[in-house]
Amino acid sequence: MNNKFLSQILGSVLVMTAAPGLAQAFDELNDTLYLENKQVIHLYGASELSDGRRALISAVELPEDSILSIDINTINSALSDAKNSPERIRFPYMAPGQSEIKVNQAGFVCGVNIVDVMDEEIRSDSIMDRTDLCLSLSDLRVTGALASNGDDALRSFNEFMNDGNLSAMNSLSKYVDRLRTERIEYGLIEKAGVSPIISPIKGCAAGCLHATSEYGMRMHPVLKRKRLHKGIDLRAKTGTSVVSVFDGKVLATRTERNRKTKRISGYGHYVIVVHPENKLETLYAHLSEFKTKTGQAVRQGDLIALSGNTGIGTAPHLHFETHIQGKKGFAPANPRGFLGSLVSTLAWLANLFKIG
Repeated sequence: MNNKFLSQILGSVLVMTAAPGLAQAFDELNDTLYLENKQVIHLYGASELSDGRRALISAVELPEDSILSIDINTINSALSDAKNSPERIRFPYMAPGQSEIKVNQAGFVCGVNIVDVMDEEIRSDSIMDRTDLCLSLSDLRVTGALASNGDDALRSFNEFMNDGNLSAMNSLSKYVDRLRTERIEYGLIEKAGVSPIISPIKGCAAGCLHATSEYGMRMHPVLKRKRLHKGIDLRAKTGTSVVSVFDGKVLATRTERNRKTKRISGYGHYVIVVHPENKLETLYAHLSEFKTKTGQAVRQGDLIALSGNTGIGTAPHLHFETHIQGKKGFAPANPRGFLGSLVSTLAWLANLFKIG
């Protein structure tokens, strides 16, 4: 056994044993914190005003029950600054509906990403793809960590929310730093590179999946407005088994409703699964029935739902999305890059050129 290979093995072992009490294994570490807001909040973005001054201004008003994500190191850094160096995060900002620039005494945490919002208009906006949004730490108080977070992230955030104690989050943040350094230093291979995806429709092998609508800009078939279609629609009869494409954890099972009429709309019944090992989030929409629950661990191929036609749609199908984790958060990506040969090429061409 050569010295380099031995060093890689020892490095992995040292990383996994370096932080007693941290339950997550090296390749299962979820370094993202997922939050859900209990009240309407605003997220801010940096902007240059007409007089040349720069300030944070409201980029979006988020309805309650939206899901946000933020890197554990980023939020730990902001919360530590709020205690020790508050001037570092007290950015000038303009409150919604006002023209005067003020200083937010609570401070901001920036680097927030919107994972999901049960509002068709906001979901189709490019704001969903931004990873540089800022949240006032005063609004952080009306959020809660989802049960689907990693055990250590959940415990450390709740300790802070309950009594302001940051010791657990500081320890977790240092642990995450060590793991990231080891990945680079020892060139450890991410599981995403060796674990092939499976079909989200149970039992569909190569060429089985038929796309009825592709990822990209399109005229919405019901709303008759041009929008970015952030996933791929796969033909599936109501009641077809839908499975998790990778190992992971159910981030949320959700039902989108029109805020005025309260009728089921948009994505209808849908499930979001996070796959920390694969640096990926997947979303399965227009379901007829849930077969899993929020916070549940799932293995690749586990049944999570049955397909349907809930929400806004023209026929039963499965809407499937993939969101890839980058340096600054998750962003939507064309699921064809993952599904590859599983999707029928003929169906893709027919859809692309509107044949048949």
